[in-house]
Amino acid sequence: MTEETTQSPAAIAVPLLASLIVTSAAAFLICTPPSARSLTWPTLLGHALLFVAIAAAAHALAVWLACRVFRDQIETPAVPLIAGLWMATAWLPLLALLFQEDSPWIVAVPPVIAIYATFFLRKWKPAPEPHLSHNVQSSLFDCREPPPFLRTVLPAVLTSIALEAGITLLVLGYSLPAGILIAAGAALSLWALPTKSRTEDKARKPSINALITESLTIIVLTAIALIPFLRQGRFAILHAVHAKDNNPSVVHDAKTTGSDYSGIILILPLKPHPDIVPPVPITRTNLASTRSKPVLIPFDGVYWYFKKPDLRPKPDARTVQGDPTKANVRSTDFQALSMEAHQSLGAPLSVSCCSALRVALQNADNRLGAIDVEILLTDKTSTKNPSAESLGTLAIASSEAQTISLTRPPINEVLTFPIPASAHGKEFDEITVRIKPSKERSRAGAHIAIQHFELVP
Repeated sequence: MTEETTQSPAAIAVPLLASLIVTSAAAFLICTPPSARSLTWPTLLGHALLFVAIAAAAHALAVWLACRVFRDQIETPAVPLIAGLWMATAWLPLLALLFQEDSPWIVAVPPVIAIYATFFLRKWKPAPEPHLSHNVQSSLFDCREPPPFLRTVLPAVLTSIALEAGITLLVLGYSLPAGILIAAGAALSLWALPTKSRTEDKARKPSINALITESLTIIVLTAIALIPFLRQGRFAILHAVHAKDNNPSVVHDAKTTGSDYSGIILILPLKPHPDIVPPVPITRTNLASTRSKPVLIPFDGVYWYFKKPDLRPKPDARTVQGDPTKANVRSTDFQALSMEAHQSLGAPLSVSCCSALRVALQNADNRLGAIDVEILLTDKTSTKNPSAESLGTLAIASSEAQTISLTRPPINEVLTFPIPASAHGKEFDEITVRIKPSKERSRAGAHIAIQHFELVP
């Protein structure tokens, strides 16, 4: 009969922490998605296998080194610990991919890691001392000392706080911090469960079949996370816009330089576009006789989503039809996403006809963070290199609120941009609206829709 190992959970936590740190570093440094949609199904599966294999190697090395360094404190051999702790770290490549894709599904990964780690550590949790009834005289006055109040209540309070804070952050759009808090709450609640008896050494060794099955499940989930990077296919756009495909002829053939991110072109349903008659400029001679009204230009242009240093989406950018207030467009890495709305006027107009340009827009974004709008007037018909005249930048007032209700309905606003004197005498046939969200929310497209423009005489 072998002697049972009396190992404490604190000692087992040392190789667990070492593995989480080393494997996380390896996953976030090596397990990165491709910068463009370049994967085929075989290479996608190969990437998933490679990422999980890298995590397995880093995990095994970290646990082995921890057992060697702390061999006086860790009595359990390294091999059972490598196998038993594997499922707590095998999810890290998936976590790294979802983080770099800015996917909201990342919220589910930290709780799974915490559950596997807590269940494994609980196998070394000592059982309470059994009550020997024959050594205690039965008496009506036999009163046992109750457990401390804090020991009973504190785990439940901390669990409740962690779960409620995690759900709040999830609703606000902070998926990773929400997942970490939910994981902390799950770990606390599992650890507080009573232990009936001490787990025997044989029961601490994980089943080989279970390890293989769960590892294959993780490989499949990692492969699913790479589906948005397929070279072609119906799933390639899921990470960007949930909308219907349309005619790709909107994409120009102009060659652009910059990152490998192709970008998204969002077009609106076709609607009537009347001819634009510019207002009559108001001068001293016709001030009394002229009652020119603002000219309204309905917006029926396109929205561009791209990343710097590009100046526009690439020729192979996906063109989709949809609503910018509902489209979920995100950057595929840590770079900010640029969003522009472009309205072609069909024929050049003189800037001198107007004293100001009004932009009517709808803000359907309920995320915190200010959103600025810049207006550019461009003459595409110029024989020279077309230059853009900036009318300045204004903030959307409804985006500057300190608190925003998740059920807040879309808000209509009108921004007025005065025409600078330096622009008089020039012409323009395109209006560009640059939508600039604050830095903390710049990796996702704003839910802003341009409704119409007004040329103010």
